[in-house]
Amino acid sequence: MEIYSLIENSLIDWDGKISAVIFVGGCNFLCPFCQNYPLTVKHPARFGLKPIGEERIKNFLQENKRWIDGVVITGGEPLMHPEIFQLAGNIKRFGLPIKIDTNGSFPYVLIQLRKEGLVDYCALDIKTALNPQKYKKAVGKRVEIGLIERTIDFLLNGDLDYEFRTTAVRNLVGEKEMVAIGERIKGGRRYYLQQYRPRQARKKEYRNIPLYTREEAEGLLGIARRYIKESNLRGF
Repeated sequence: MEIYSLIENSLIDWDGKISAVIFVGGCNFLCPFCQNYPLTVKHPARFGLKPIGEERIKNFLQENKRWIDGVVITGGEPLMHPEIFQLAGNIKRFGLPIKIDTNGSFPYVLIQLRKEGLVDYCALDIKTALNPQKYKKAVGKRVEIGLIERTIDFLLNGDLDYEFRTTAVRNLVGEKEMVAIGERIKGGRRYYLQQYRPRQARKKEYRNIPLYTREEAEGLLGIARRYIKESNLRGF
């Protein structure tokens, strides 16, 4: 596992908290709209990215643990790496809560992290309606939907605090998709519909897709609120 970036103070990555954010390289998805895709490729160095040592993370946390409220581990897909347990354990030694951002395809890693007390909050990205054809288009490859379903069920029925979230990409997320997502996560704790940032998308054709206006996003959000009361926009 390689760590490629550390944001020392963020007010937007964990609502209500001042957090440090760790960006881990590698991902098992190939989302065409991904804005962090340089982190996910085989050779991030060609994008000017260089790994930073975990010792730097430890030193920062030792010096600043009194001034931050938690640590976000994001990527890429952090749960694809067995070393996630070591990283989370080292963070926990500083007494800090941990948020994990995940695409949901590693449910049993998330479950084990929770059993070991190594995760306090999970943000699960639901890319689009949970059917194989639609999801393949959204993530750039065929995926096992059942794994994502397992993560959803774990969050819905467990004691780990969480949010579901979806990036509002035209042609991937519309009214039909919002209904399908809402039906699947009905009764969940909280849901966010996020604005799309197209400038650095993996695929060129996704860099010129028109953004949803706030008015249009409010319409989609209205659908989400039929299923999850605490549904909000983010980034609009």
